[in-house]
Amino acid sequence: METNELQVSRNIKSCRERTGMTQEAIANILGITKQTYLSIENNPMNYSINKLNSIANAIGCNIDEFFLQNQFTNSEKNNKYKRGK
Repeated sequence: METNELQVSRNIKSCRERTGMTQEAIANILGITKQTYLSIENNPMNYSINKLNSIANAIGCNIDEFFLQNQFTNSEKNNKYKRGK
């Protein structure tokens, strides 16, 4: 079972991929480096609601989507279907 932090990080990535935005584009909107944004997507941490809300606004999604279970990134969906699961 995933931790809440891992789930949120994965859902942030999933939302971004759904919009077709790049990590660099989101980082620019947020006023942070691409490396800092990569850390948000790849390193589960506790983020403040304000930070998560800023990320959601930059991506153009609802912050609630970050907390949904069973969200998959596009690459995870593709791998899942390739394996036939």
